[in-house]
Amino acid sequence: MNSGMREIGVSVNLDLRFWKRNHICSTQDPAYLDWEALVAVLDGVLSRILMVTERPSVQTGLRLLEECLKIDSQDPLIISILLSCISSLFVFLSMSSCQITSGNVVAMSGVSLLPRVLEKIFSALVYNNNNSTNVEAVKNLRRHAASLMVKLGHKYPLLLLPVFDQINANIKSLTRPICQLTKMEEITLQEALLLISNHFCDFERQSAFISEIINPAHAQWMTLTNVFKSPIDFMSFIGLDQPGVDPNLNDPYKEHRKQLSDALYIVLGVIKRCTWPEDPDRASRGGFVVALTESGNPICRILQPIIVLNELFTPEAIQRLSNSFKKVHGMLEHEKKNLMGIPPIFNDPMDPNAKKPATALDKMQTFLTTLFDNCYHLMGSSGPSLGRDLYQLSGIEDALINSAFASLNHVPDFRLRTIIRVFLKPFVYSCPPAFYEKVLLPIFKHLSPFMLDRLTTRWNYIASLYESGELNEEVNDTQEVLEDMLNRTLTREYLDVLKVALVGGSLTIETNGGGTTDVTMDQDEHSMDGPSHGLSRATQNALTSEVISDLGGKLLKDPVTCSPIVMTILNLKSVFLTGPIIRYLTNEQLITQQIASATLISVLQGLQAHGQHDSNQSVLITLGVQIYEILRPKFPALIEIMQQIPNTNIADLQKLDEKIAMGHQTKGNKIDKAKKDLFKKISAQLIGRSMNQLFRQEVQIANLPPINLPPRNRNIDLIENSQEAGINKLFTNPTKEVL
Repeated sequence: MNSGMREIGVSVNLDLRFWKRNHICSTQDPAYLDWEALVAVLDGVLSRILMVTERPSVQTGLRLLEECLKIDSQDPLIISILLSCISSLFVFLSMSSCQITSGNVVAMSGVSLLPRVLEKIFSALVYNNNNSTNVEAVKNLRRHAASLMVKLGHKYPLLLLPVFDQINANIKSLTRPICQLTKMEEITLQEALLLISNHFCDFERQSAFISEIINPAHAQWMTLTNVFKSPIDFMSFIGLDQPGVDPNLNDPYKEHRKQLSDALYIVLGVIKRCTWPEDPDRASRGGFVVALTESGNPICRILQPIIVLNELFTPEAIQRLSNSFKKVHGMLEHEKKNLMGIPPIFNDPMDPNAKKPATALDKMQTFLTTLFDNCYHLMGSSGPSLGRDLYQLSGIEDALINSAFASLNHVPDFRLRTIIRVFLKPFVYSCPPAFYEKVLLPIFKHLSPFMLDRLTTRWNYIASLYESGELNEEVNDTQEVLEDMLNRTLTREYLDVLKVALVGGSLTIETNGGGTTDVTMDQDEHSMDGPSHGLSRATQNALTSEVISDLGGKLLKDPVTCSPIVMTILNLKSVFLTGPIIRYLTNEQLITQQIASATLISVLQGLQAHGQHDSNQSVLITLGVQIYEILRPKFPALIEIMQQIPNTNIADLQKLDEKIAMGHQTKGNKIDKAKKDLFKKISAQLIGRSMNQLFRQEVQIANLPPINLPPRNRNIDLIENSQEAGINKLFTNPTKEVL
């Protein structure tokens, strides 16, 4: 790793001279591409530097950081690359701070570099250039600098804590008396301060700072109360019922939209970034208490805007749209590309003609999408951030059912994805066990039947398209293909929520849905969910070892929520939930003949539809063996279902029943291979074949002459063999020729 750092240092010094000579740079310049690659290497290596035992010299890293700080350029692309290098090398400042002693020169050098790093970032924050050709590059640079402060506040809050007041003063000086920042840049910097303030460990000090930030937003929300009385009032406020105004002209409703966005961003930043001390002792010493302010919990103020946003899709609201905005509720182009897996094309920010100028429809569409996403991001962040304070609110379950889950019949699938993935999943994951029955059970009673009906209807529609030939492998650029991918993604994400509720899970943020990350606010058909290779042993073990959680037990015992969960066997991801569900229902004596028959039939139908794919076939056969082994002794009628398989061998069925009757139950995570082979043999007639296998013709050549292969060399014992093996020649010095 030390040699790698030396090579990086050489690259830095070589390209510094190029940049000092060349003032203007573009994304196609070889030097820029080299530096972009170098940034990727730096970030990939140094982000894992604390995980290895052999680490590069801290002094070397600080020297590289200092070289980056010395560069003085007026090119926004170059400055942005430098910020990326500073971001990666900042870890050495953190490492040096851990070595501070009276005689440690390296540590003191790191301390002296911190103010220079902050100065470099703040100079990029206020960078301005009147050149009309690089407006986009300047905007990106300023956003990069603000986001970098959030990243540093997230990863190195303790290093920035001693200079918190200095950073806060610098931000205030940029906004008062003359604001040099956009509102979005100011809010992003406030997020960085909020992340650092989490380590005050002082309730009074942190509360005072949060109040200082959120009070302006509170005043704004109070003035917007009448806007959210109805969808019609909201549409009139933002100009949806008026003709679109060219972006180059003065739009009287632009300020209204900006006012809404700013107020929401401030509250969202506070909810996302503020946390209590994780250490209970520190929380106790800091005076953190469970209480409500006089104005109540701020989360309730966001429910009314959510109601209005959901009702924008009702027929009454659609009719009130002006002709300019009839298509305003369609998917954005980048959302379609993300859904289809099409990689984005990055335009050169130095080329003013590379980006198509936005229309009034584009701007309104982006505003509504961002507003919708951020409202649900706020709700999704409230669970992890507010904790028990949120879940113990009186009537919170009814309030959510009548707001976040209101008018879902009219909400399109791509917006329903946001509700499920961004809000519902973290809300379920963060709920304390004491509130499962009070909060989550009523919500699932309301949502589960709706989702079952919605997904079943959509799957039947997609299946009809395949049957009619309107959707096949040759169709790749139609609305039907987009709907197919959207339905698959929505199903997968809803099953992720069910997994969290039934057996537990994690809050891993997926990247293919336009989700957010921890730092920024912006947000093969071989198998239904993965490649068509055999599943690993660990995956197979997980299929048999998942245990229903306490929340899962409550959901499965309730007749309203149990039926939708049990019947939602729509893709590979659901297979991993079916086994634990059946085991739990059997142990609790809750399973019926109808559920038993429907489950086995669903497995067989899954084999018929997807059995040609190895990953699907493997897990479906494993699940089929589990279900048949568990349910066959209690429900003898299941054999009638197996007998309906075409060309079933009765003898094989009898062998399978005999093995089950002998009591050879599954031991731990192991499944009897003989049972799996028998089940696979019995169901073989159901399993379809891939398209490339349908018309394959076996070629057999009669009387093919044998190939005479040379005999293999037998292993020779060198000790007993008297022949010279030539090993000694390997160690003799070759004759050296004198030139």
